[in-house]
Amino acid sequence: MLNSYEKGASKAIEGGIVGEWVWGSTIVERGAKTVVERCALAGVTDIYLLVKGTGGRLGYRKTKFANITDATEDVLAETIDAAHAHKIRVHAWVCNTEDSYYKSKNHESGLYHYKNGRDNNRICLYDESYREYMTAVVRELAEYDIDGIHLDYIRYNHLAYGWSDRDFASLDAMGADTERIRRMIEKTFGWDGSNTETKYAFDMFRAGDKDALLIGEYRRKNVKEYTKLITDEIRKANPALIVSGATMPEGSYNVPFADLHYGQNYNDMAELFDYICPMAYSTNFKKDDTWVADVVAKGAIDRGNRVVIGLQAFDIGNTVKLNNEVKKLNALACDETYGKDMLGIALFRNDTFDYAVTKVNKDANTVSVKLINPTAKAYNSIVIQSDGLFTITAVALTDLAASAKVEIDDKGSSVSI
Repeated sequence: MLNSYEKGASKAIEGGIVGEWVWGSTIVERGAKTVVERCALAGVTDIYLLVKGTGGRLGYRKTKFANITDATEDVLAETIDAAHAHKIRVHAWVCNTEDSYYKSKNHESGLYHYKNGRDNNRICLYDESYREYMTAVVRELAEYDIDGIHLDYIRYNHLAYGWSDRDFASLDAMGADTERIRRMIEKTFGWDGSNTETKYAFDMFRAGDKDALLIGEYRRKNVKEYTKLITDEIRKANPALIVSGATMPEGSYNVPFADLHYGQNYNDMAELFDYICPMAYSTNFKKDDTWVADVVAKGAIDRGNRVVIGLQAFDIGNTVKLNNEVKKLNALACDETYGKDMLGIALFRNDTFDYAVTKVNKDANTVSVKLINPTAKAYNSIVIQSDGLFTITAVALTDLAASAKVEIDDKGSSVSI
């Protein structure tokens, strides 16, 4: 069991966290009761329910922004009622600096691309009107009987963005050589006519170049100020709420990339959040199953954070690899140095993977495995491994096709169906 967590006056988190990110649309399609009951059966302790996605529409009903909500039912309230009946915590999951609806109505609030202007749906971190809007949103959410608010997209999206005249003026006021910075950015992305040098600015940062360091300092300052504004507003509205953040994993191990690319520094995150959820999607990042614990989790904790590690449980995720990652994180939770800050895991996301719930009856000398299939996938085969905990001697099947075949290996360590 992963470690327990308690934050000052906040609601205590007892036992290890097993979380799931859940889209509001999943609740609408399947019903809060069904989704929550499956979560409860699988031992889920925390649900991070999306109530404001990158599209910007609000997925809850009690709001003064009636023109922005498209909720025909109060999915948040329904999920809270269903989850609390099973003692599962609910966190309102809020996307921040990507908001296509707001950008469509407030073009000048957009984040400025170095070459292409305000060409996407990212919002400028210091835009005052958006800041006022987002503080109003979290105040509304704090009025629900939620357990926490979970902030996502609290960062820049790319080093190519964040280059308005105001940004250059601010860098100039910090003592930066802005013409030199322009040349640095152009060389990094090959916009100066040379071959693309995608690592140039990052290498300059590592070498201690003054202007590269000032770029990182400036972007980091904007992210921290925006995030502090929102987290302070949440705590002011309801001090008992758990305030967490979804973060990019590079902050654990690649500070130049995290500071320049995202402006998201893990030392800052430790000051702002009760815990962070590094999105350690190892298959997407082309990493092995040791990366999440030994690199991401340890690196985040070393920088002062308590962590709930986000794991890849969607499309290209691998079950064996995922199980190995969980084992390594459980081991880390028992570590004398890291254990107190290794709080748990969160799976991305509900409705993209299935559960296999295992029960052991020692008296009858049986192990039962029940597949809970929320995604309605068809399976060609199922493999159950004993992991050295028991020997498989016989298998009884229920609710499977009559043609299903069973093969137990010679050692009784696995069965293929």
